Amino acid sequence: MKQILNAFYFALSYFSIIPVFVKEMKITNDTYKYSLALLPLVGFILGCTVIALNLFLNELFNPLYSAFVASVFYLVLYGFLHLEAICDVVDAWFASYSGKDPYKIMKDPTIGAIGALYAFCFVLLKVGISTYILYKQEYALFIIVLVFSRLNFMYLLQFFKFNKDSFLSLAFQSAGVGKLKIITLLYVLIAMFFASNVIILFIISLLSFYFILKVLDKKFSFVNGDCLGFTLEHTELLLLNIALALIL
Repeated sequence: MKQILNAFYFALSYFSIIPVFVKEMKITNDTYKYSLALLPLVGFILGCTVIALNLFLNELFNPLYSAFVASVFYLVLYGFLHLEAICDVVDAWFASYSGKDPYKIMKDPTIGAIGALYAFCFVLLKVGISTYILYKQEYALFIIVLVFSRLNFMYLLQFFKFNKDSFLSLAFQSAGVGKLKIITLLYVLIAMFFASNVIILFIISLLSFYFILKVLDKKFSFVNGDCLGFTLEHTELLLLNIALALIL
């Protein structure tokens, strides 16, 4: 149980700005393995926090404005981490055409103009669709998308090669990963009680995540945390739009 708690604290602190008040956290390969399985739970927590803020603001402001603020707050909750990854990946993609090393471009702390413009447009699209979903009070749909986009990590990362010292590689070196994949299907089963077309969304989530990451892998000949952040963000945007289309 302590290992699972440590994995939860690790996942929550690593993929969000929510503070974790833990003095000592023992990190092992099992910690990384369980962290991947608990990432969807982090998505659930972020989604519930956003919805709670939206409901609170509805008592004070116009519902449309409340939904907009809550949507922006969702980006804040994970520290704009994945948006920075979008800038890095886009800059690396275009820099590769001039013969530059994509990996070095991703690790460069500065942001190029193309990456910044792309990220700005992306934020407009994501905040726009998130605002509309929250305004329409499709809360279950919003949470399911946040859960499914992170559930992909558990099922698909094993098909890609990461740095051997990366926690993404170490997670799959631990025993019991297959059993954990079966257990994490509970996320899908629970979602089926709260929304329709859940299986369709789950399949689309898996396919889109794999396809986007595969394209990046083929382009750069490697995948890293920036590629994962880019893939997660675009999978979420795609799912939010498709999910909304399915219920309209």
